[in-house]
Amino acid sequence: MSERTATPGLDTSETDLLIAPATASRVRYRVLAFACALAVVTYIQRIGFSAGAPELKRSLGLDDAQVGYLMSAFLVAYGCFQVPGGLLGDRLGARRVLTILVLGWSLLTAAVAVAGLLPPAAGLPFVFLLVDRALFGLFQAGGFPALGRVVADWMPVTERGFAQGSIWMFSRLGGAVIPFLLAWLFEASGSWPVPFVLIGGLGVLWCAAFWPWFRDRPDAMPRVNRGERELIATGRPAAPEVAGPVPWSRMLGSLSIWSLCLMYGFTGFSGNFFTNMLPLYLSEHRHLSRAGTAWLSAMPLAAGVVACILGGSASDWAIRRWGSRKWGRRSVGMMGLSLAGPAFLATLWCQDVRLLGLLLTLTFFGNDLSMGPAWASCADIGERYTGTVSGAMNMVSALAGACGTALAGYLFRQGWPELVFVILAAVYALAGLCWLGVDATRRLADTP
Repeated sequence: MSERTATPGLDTSETDLLIAPATASRVRYRVLAFACALAVVTYIQRIGFSAGAPELKRSLGLDDAQVGYLMSAFLVAYGCFQVPGGLLGDRLGARRVLTILVLGWSLLTAAVAVAGLLPPAAGLPFVFLLVDRALFGLFQAGGFPALGRVVADWMPVTERGFAQGSIWMFSRLGGAVIPFLLAWLFEASGSWPVPFVLIGGLGVLWCAAFWPWFRDRPDAMPRVNRGERELIATGRPAAPEVAGPVPWSRMLGSLSIWSLCLMYGFTGFSGNFFTNMLPLYLSEHRHLSRAGTAWLSAMPLAAGVVACILGGSASDWAIRRWGSRKWGRRSVGMMGLSLAGPAFLATLWCQDVRLLGLLLTLTFFGNDLSMGPAWASCADIGERYTGTVSGAMNMVSALAGACGTALAGYLFRQGWPELVFVILAAVYALAGLCWLGVDATRRLADTP
């Protein structure tokens, strides 16, 4: 077979990718390394606040409901500003926008320490933290959309899935590491303000390395040779396709999109408990030590490292195996959420700490098993409007997560922690049922 003979299942442009010059430079992998490093920093600073919440609560005299409101303030701002953040990345370029956003949210992470200097009169520390968390969510909202733009500009078509999987895997690693890092920093410094300043400095260091080196486009980077530029460009249209106006009426009339948004919203309602309220629950209601809280807070996120990649890969395998994209996406998503609900509910009857850790890990594993099929379904249904569909889905998840977090904090304060787990487990069941309305073969609009 000649070099130009088409490979079955690939169009001509994709076949060209397989015979791209072997001398291509590998600068794109350094770009991916920067993106993965930012994913780690993002989750260290995001999860760091919830990991340190028990210390802040005791030091500042906060109650469980106030901690819940602080977590919800982040999620509301994060959900509302996702689409504007992505638009800024498209218009101004990822280099400029990411630098501004990371500097902003890193300084806001360090500013948490200021709450310890404020007088407790009139609840000033709580009000300050409420504003700080809302602004933190606003800045972080544009982070992953801008990283998506980096992947689109720098990675060849056939390497984008690997790149996105790597970024999300490293985000979970950051979330798994921070409980231990913060516990050690609290112990070493003897207080909580200094550790927040230190983890805020990680983002500043990332910006100091990123801004001078990175460029938005490969052709603007001198170290990218012709072979790599051709490799990155292969498989793309000669001229960017203009999608045209978003068909809002079709979106509003699509059962699949409504089901997808509700499914991800219900998942966010329950799943954000792990990233926002779990350390507080373990410390204040299970009365675990600082080390025990760190371990049980990190284990679920460590399981998510595996589940994020496994869920997407299993969904793709099921499609190839059964020849049905609809059930390939549905089955894995439903299976994950069907595991999460019962495992979460079972923690009510668990007194052994090791078994509790296992059940919490199984719950979040099931939660993250559905992430790959969910984001893949956005692409299947949205196609050229994928950004709009995925933005709507993630916005619903963040806003629902804010409601779930606030509710958990309120019920903890009322002395009803068991009711929290009953509600969150039931919502996981609703999320699993929503998958029955998601048909990944029903596209929002035909692709030219």
